[in-house]
Parts: sequence; structure tokens; C-alpha cells
Amino acid sequence: MKKIIKKPIMLLFFLSVAMIQNAFGFDLSIHNPNLEIRSFMRGYINAMEEDDIEKIKSFYDKDYKSTDGLNLDDVVKMMEKTHDTYKNIKYKTKINSINVYDSWALVRMSDKTNAVIYPVLDKKLKKEKQGDLEGKSVYDIYLKKNIDGWKIVKDDVLMEETTLKYGVARKIDINLITPYEIKNNEEYDLSLQLGEVPTDLISLASISREEITYPPQDYDEKYRKISSQGALERLVKANDKNVDEYAIASIGFTRVTANEEMTKARIEVLGMAYMIKRVNMERSKALKIDNPKEDEKTQTINVNDSKKS
Repeated sequence: MKKIIKKPIMLLFFLSVAMIQNAFGFDLSIHNPNLEIRSFMRGYINAMEEDDIEKIKSFYDKDYKSTDGLNLDDVVKMMEKTHDTYKNIKYKTKINSINVYDSWALVRMSDKTNAVIYPVLDKKLKKEKQGDLEGKSVYDIYLKKNIDGWKIVKDDVLMEETTLKYGVARKIDINLITPYEIKNNEEYDLSLQLGEVPTDLISLASISREEITYPPQDYDEKYRKISSQGALERLVKANDKNVDEYAIASIGFTRVTANEEMTKARIEVLGMAYMIKRVNMERSKALKIDNPKEDEKTQTINVNDSKKS
């Protein structure tokens, strides 16, 4: 008998809920802000892939400011310059986690970048001289919900590394070793290590540092011959402005030949490589969002999504 009664009771319950919603305008549906933010970020990633600048701008708050001091106009200029320089650039982006704090949210992202560059028009030399660009980064995006919905108000890059190789450099392992964090106005070590280099090549390299500013500053390159062990080190001093820095390595691979009479030498540049790694100033990476109240609920979701966005 009980089983027969259950269905009418459940039906009456759902009808009552529907009547309350219609009469008083209540929305009793379950709201999931994580899915809402995930959808927002998917739209942002798609706009980036489509290189739709106007659409990309719509995801940002008008008062957006990065931890590097860039505003929205600066970001747009950088995007346009990147697209003009690397026509076939491709991104693979992953949403690692979403944390919601009432009307604020923190999204941790990671991405990989790839592009092929052809600096010469000669088809015969195109493959031989081509450049390969590879990059990877991890960063936090801060969101705030207002009348217009969620908007990006800030971002913070935790790790960033980019390598560009031309010619024979494409087949040589290159590693620029840096500290993850540095202290204001203190010295730190930069170390460049190469894999196996053909014995008939001479390797020259320059290691330097520069502050992360926009527009970028010019830096002096002083090339030194890399030892037979394939290593080069330099001690540099961090800035005293609490500004994050880039460690930069430039490497050239040359071959020197002489004519039969040994009266003339010919120097050929057979490969070049550039490597940039971010070095952050030591600071707390903890999320600080207008001191959220202790009684505000925090919702967290880890997203293991490796699909290309």
C-alpha cells in the first residue's frame, strides 16, 4: 500500500514547487558558479584562438591590471604584435582549478604554445632555416562578478618559459637554469647548459636579465664562447624596484672554414637560439580578494581537462 501512495505524494510535491516558483518568482534550481565560470573561461579561450581582439576585450574589466603593471590597452597591443609576428601560432590551454569566493573567483590555468617561423622566402632553404617556437606557462586569473557578469580584473604569471630555435639549434638541447624566485636587489646565478654539439661547430652565447616592463627594454648582449662542457654561467643582480624579471639567453652556432691557401676564413652562422624564463620576485602567491568574510563559503573544483580549448 505504501508503494502506491509514494508516487501521488511526490507528484504533489513537484507541483507545489512549480506553483511557488510561478507565484512568487523564486528560482529554486541549483546554481553552480563553477560551471558558470568554466563556461566563461571557455569563451575567453575560444576568442584567443580565433584572435578576435574585440571579443577578447569583452572578457576584461575596464580597470584590469596585471601584476606586471599592464593595463588592457597594453595587453591588446601585445596580442596584436604576437599575431603579426607568429601567423601560425597555436595554443593548448588547460583549466587546472576554479576557486569561488562569493562574487570573486580565482582560476589557475596552464598553456603550451607552438609556432613555426620561416625567416627566408627561398623554398630550398625554408626547411633548413626554419625556426621553432615553443612556450609554456602557468598563471592565475582573478575574476569579479558585477552587473555585466564575470570579468577578468587581474592575472598573475607563476611560471613562463619560451624557446625559439633556428637551423642546427633545433636539434640541440638547451637549458637555462634560473631560480624560481629572487629577492629584491640581491645577486642570483644564471646557468646555460647545452646538449651535444657537433665538433665542427663553435658555440657562442650571451646571458642577461631584464625587468618585465612594457614596452620591453633593450638589453646589451655580450657573447662568450661556451666551454667544451657546454656550460656558461653568469652572476647578475636583481632590480631594487620589486619588479619581476626575465632571464634571457642568446646562443649562436657557427662554423669557421679556410681556403686552401689558408689566407681567408669564412664564418657561417648555422643556427641561433633564444630562451627566456620568468624569474619572479619573492612574494606571497596566496589569493587576496578584498578580505573575504570568514562566513563566506568557498567552492573549489579541480578540472582535469587536457582537451584543446
